[in-house]
Amino acid sequence: MSALSFRSALRNGSSILALSTIAMIGAPAAQATDGIFGGGSTLASLAERTLSANFYGFSNVVLLYAAIGSGSGQRIFISNDPAQGFLGTGLDPATPPDYLFPFLGFSTYPYPRIDYGTSDAPLPANFATGYTTKTYVWDPVNHTTTAVGTVSYPTASYGQPIQLPLFETPVAVAVNLPEVDQNTGTTVAGGVTWTIKSQLPASPAPYGGRIQLSTAQICAIFSGLVTDWSDTTTNIPTLSSTGMAGTEGFADANTWRAGSTAGTPGAGGGTPYAGSSNPITIVYRKDGSGTSFIFTNYLKTVCPLLDPSNTYGYQSIFATSVLPNNSFTQLINKVTAYGRSLNTVGADGSDAVAAAIGNSTTNHDYIGYLSAGFVQPNNPATTAPYAANVQNDYLRANAVYHPGQTPTGTTVPADFATPSPLGAEAAWTALTVPTTADFNDWNVYAQTWPATTYLQGTGWGWGVDITGRSKLPLAPSDGAYPLTGTTYGFFYSCYGQGRDSVAAATRVIEVVHYLKWHYQLLTGSNAEDVIIVSGFGPLPHWWGGGGDWVGAINSIYLESANSTAIAAYGASPANGCSSVTGTGAQ
Repeated sequence: MSALSFRSALRNGSSILALSTIAMIGAPAAQATDGIFGGGSTLASLAERTLSANFYGFSNVVLLYAAIGSGSGQRIFISNDPAQGFLGTGLDPATPPDYLFPFLGFSTYPYPRIDYGTSDAPLPANFATGYTTKTYVWDPVNHTTTAVGTVSYPTASYGQPIQLPLFETPVAVAVNLPEVDQNTGTTVAGGVTWTIKSQLPASPAPYGGRIQLSTAQICAIFSGLVTDWSDTTTNIPTLSSTGMAGTEGFADANTWRAGSTAGTPGAGGGTPYAGSSNPITIVYRKDGSGTSFIFTNYLKTVCPLLDPSNTYGYQSIFATSVLPNNSFTQLINKVTAYGRSLNTVGADGSDAVAAAIGNSTTNHDYIGYLSAGFVQPNNPATTAPYAANVQNDYLRANAVYHPGQTPTGTTVPADFATPSPLGAEAAWTALTVPTTADFNDWNVYAQTWPATTYLQGTGWGWGVDITGRSKLPLAPSDGAYPLTGTTYGFFYSCYGQGRDSVAAATRVIEVVHYLKWHYQLLTGSNAEDVIIVSGFGPLPHWWGGGGDWVGAINSIYLESANSTAIAAYGASPANGCSSVTGTGAQ
């Protein structure tokens, strides 16, 4: 099988065996000669750690990645200070990341220097012109932190900031719901009768499929409009294929999936998911989280469209300047201010959210949001939660409001979109490849629909205007997964001598070498295969459709002939250091 067909197969179905095999192929086997140090997003941590192991097998350069959350990923980058790499809302460096390569001779944390940070949220638009972040000092005796000041990004010392999308990132709606009998759609678990007619068979393991949730249902849950899985009485706002606002019952989408032999696909709605009261518990990230940013970007974009008159409070709750946000608490506050409440459990980091949701009978009512890499089948942990399929705007425009309904103009029933590499890839086709080195141009969430753009199926004068709304949640492609974003790598334009005395030129050679390997620009790289089996989509090349993101990154930032390429202080040509008066990022 060719590499291209192998990647295509992986996009259509995950393979834990393949992931394990790839990891073993690249597993470190000797003492590392040097390192690249960074961290941030926990959403991306499983993928980043597998990538680092494979890169070491390719280059003998170890990449150490601290899963400390997107907020900390931005803080270590702006401060260029590894001591600011705290974990969780408690900012506790005494709980270090569990990935230190001790057998390579490195077993301490914080790391000796910062080469890059990561986040699933973009850098603020004013990042290089006045944005500041707090800095802290840790008291190891009392296990407390003290804010000691603020720091801003010094372009005169580090050059212009660079934010590169590392891969296409689907965020799964993670659920803990039982497996049901495919012949009846029901099971009894923990004394509760569950009926989930839309559930896909557990074997072969699908992306998503534990339940299929419509846009209307997700907005109802995360606005506090519906708070119990047994709800059959609450009317929730919907949007028709022609853009008409309406209502339906929460359980109306509990229909038979496409391919079901137990009942007619698209039929049978109205049966409650739980036969007795089961309050919906939302597990959320309580630390600074780019996963929260992607999720709230989706909610802000799609939910107000269902409730244009604010009858159900969606304008008040979701159409607000505080969203999207790294802090899910901002959404909780809006729900509370409207007079509703959410039954919530907070956790630090993706691994803790996954553990809190889990798949045990005790928590058969939990829902949350996670990187696709932390849900089954991508997450090999037997305790990992499952994920939902989600309705997208293409399906709405073609009158597929419930799982198993048949799209307009076709004869084949359809299920909702999956949190898969293919689903993310389809959403990214709505985006435009940046052409400049301005970091703001690489903010995929800021790519919005231009003036006088209307939802599919609607038109000028009578349609639903989506001017200025984020493109990704409303991507018009078949199969597009709407809860999609990216994980950013933040890099410096100008690197200086590191804290471990590595020469600036050596650092740049290794950082650029890693990025070229990561984007599959080097012969022998298996990075795209690792990315796919981790549940993410590789950035598009010119031959793959969706624009040549990789080519743009290579020509603007990685090729030394370009004046904006990553550079070493004091080297010739100066490139990204040309306007630097300091000594580069240390």
